[in-house]
Amino acid sequence: MFASLTMMVLCSVSAASARAYIGSLADGDERVYSRWFMGALLAAIASAVPATLAATLLFACHKRSTVALRAWVRIMCALYLAAILYVVGSLIAFGAHGSGSDIFVAFLEGALFFGILAYCILCVNSYYLVLKCNQDMEGPPKTEY
Repeated sequence: MFASLTMMVLCSVSAASARAYIGSLADGDERVYSRWFMGALLAAIASAVPATLAATLLFACHKRSTVALRAWVRIMCALYLAAILYVVGSLIAFGAHGSGSDIFVAFLEGALFFGILAYCILCVNSYYLVLKCNQDMEGPPKTEY
């Protein structure tokens, strides 16, 4: 989370410094500062996503919020599926380049990454189910007749 926040701050500072040169004589016909500004701005926005997800998970676990935990699990599942679709799509579009051992090592790294990520999502989902089960067991208050 610290690395994501650091990158977000650095990209924001970089975008702010490039913004001062947009449309100036230094920007010129190549529009270097305009491109630099857009790249830094997109990187700052993209680096805010992991920090937001981490903060949401910390808040949800601290407050034992089942709604926030369920939202985190659904967002992470959507990002997980999007990443797998991107990897498969780029493999189909561009093919696998490199020697057989390079492809095998890349496959092992990907399997390890996606396996660890799936395990983390399942752990948080299990915690959600435990909290939900505890809420269901509390039940309505008993009344005396």
